[in-house]
Amino acid sequence: MPQPNTPEQQLAHYQLVKEIIQQEDMWERVPDHAKDFSPESLENLVKYAYFAGFIDMSQVLRLLFLDRRERSKLLTRWYEEIREKGCWLC
Repeated sequence: MPQPNTPEQQLAHYQLVKEIIQQEDMWERVPDHAKDFSPESLENLVKYAYFAGFIDMSQVLRLLFLDRRERSKLLTRWYEEIREKGCWLC
């Protein structure tokens, strides 16, 4: 079961995934619009970290306050977005 989703926890998760990306020396690949905290930026950073191989799906679910039942829907949406818009890694 996911933990409660509060603005403070979202910010903490944003900072955590930001640190993960920075440790991989890939922060410069993150677009400027995603470098400031927002719920959308949190999801974008988590998506980037997942597709770059920095985190696994269990971390995705925890960082985005999701449960396992939401995994398939999330991945389908992410793959569709990447097909349409590309990704930061490309």
